Amino acid sequence: MADFDVEYDLIVVGGGASGKSAALIAARAGKSVVLLEKMPETGGLSVYAEGTAAFESVEQQERKTPRLSKYHFPTKAEGIEKFMSYSHQRASYEVVKAFVENSAETISIYRDLGVEYKAVDIAAEDDPNELWTFHLPEGLGAHCQEVLLDAIEKLDVDIFTSTPVKELISENGKVVGVVADSDGAPLRIGGKAVILATGGMGSSPDRIAQYSWFAQSAHNMNVLTPLQNVGDGLDLALSVGADPNTITTCPLLAAGGRDMTMDSQCGGAGVNPGVWINRNGKRFAAESVAENIGDIGIYFGKQPGGIVWSILDQAYIDRLTHEGSEIAIGEFVVYHKPMARLTTELEAAIDSGLVKKADTVEDLGVQMGVPVESFVSTIDEYNDACREQCDRAYGKKPQYLRPIAQAPFFAIPLATGTMGSAGGIRVNEHMQVLDADYMPIDGLYAVGLDATGLYGDTYNMEIPGAANGFAHTSGRIAARHAIAQMA
Repeated sequence: MADFDVEYDLIVVGGGASGKSAALIAARAGKSVVLLEKMPETGGLSVYAEGTAAFESVEQQERKTPRLSKYHFPTKAEGIEKFMSYSHQRASYEVVKAFVENSAETISIYRDLGVEYKAVDIAAEDDPNELWTFHLPEGLGAHCQEVLLDAIEKLDVDIFTSTPVKELISENGKVVGVVADSDGAPLRIGGKAVILATGGMGSSPDRIAQYSWFAQSAHNMNVLTPLQNVGDGLDLALSVGADPNTITTCPLLAAGGRDMTMDSQCGGAGVNPGVWINRNGKRFAAESVAENIGDIGIYFGKQPGGIVWSILDQAYIDRLTHEGSEIAIGEFVVYHKPMARLTTELEAAIDSGLVKKADTVEDLGVQMGVPVESFVSTIDEYNDACREQCDRAYGKKPQYLRPIAQAPFFAIPLATGTMGSAGGIRVNEHMQVLDADYMPIDGLYAVGLDATGLYGDTYNMEIPGAANGFAHTSGRIAARHAIAQMA
């Protein structure tokens, strides 16, 4: 019989949306709960989230139709089908169904806690492939996490920050506790169940290279958060027999200027559909895929070394400055809103050496360090396509075919950006961690970005807010199942 320094009904490892959602449900049920967070404060990736995916929510029901009335709010059945088809059936049907059917409760809970929603939208602008699931709260994810933290504090959940969990404790095949690091000393905590909510492995380029298809660019991504989500939950689960054979992770891909923030107008200019060049000096895509930021990240991630340049001329910069972006990146780059900061940001980036500027295409290629002859030939061929209004090379939409002709010319470095990663630990519909035979490990759950099953090899941008929605929903599902198993 294990000896513990302290015991609780439920131990939650991680203080993001999934962990706090689990804690909320268990505490409301009268269970004693401890939440252990390794960072100095709770919040996790959801602090940086814009919106939350949900199906048939009260917000959708009250609005009746989306902002663009030619579309509709999706049914739960449509949501399940979209997850399965987008993943080419690689997603777990049981996990997908559990999420979709329980997702609306997130919105109802937050409304009861005082959160107001300003829109239910899509992430792109007028994308026929996206489902209208993006519930955007006032104050976005940061506000929601403040509200959720306040709610669990009022329910007397014990919260310990800067307290990483180092080990799981098992007895007779059941997880019965953890060993945490408390000010450098081991703290043994007993529990009737443990929920892993450590945020995945998106802060670890090594893990992304090992467990995803982004090995070529894993060490050259923009990591867009200051978190340390490096796979702690995966290591803990593997230590007690979690399935080691089906570990996959898919980065939550965005895209933007290299070493620039998501709301950088310089980076936003770069991901507009100008001309994208890889380190071989060649185009590699119809830049009109910029209409969906998830697709941008995938295209960039496939390039050698993850290195991409966006080529714009002065006419393009002027157009963005006065008329605004031709694409939308959620709340960060707003569709058709003039980019008033662009010139100032661009000049600063040129002064720092990050952005390149030249009076000739040849000189620009030299500064970029790409094969100049190949680069010049690529731009010449692209300009021919613009004159003909037909891109035979990649099929770029004609409305975006504008020549690179008016000096000076600019090269903005771009990169796939990761807000985090999804997946790793195989779970069932109750979020129980599974072993190699797909049998549940008693007393152990994984939720949020620690849990695999919602995606294939790429994040599903056609259901905007999926990661944030799944975090909240999976936390509740795990807590309710754990409570039901408690004597």
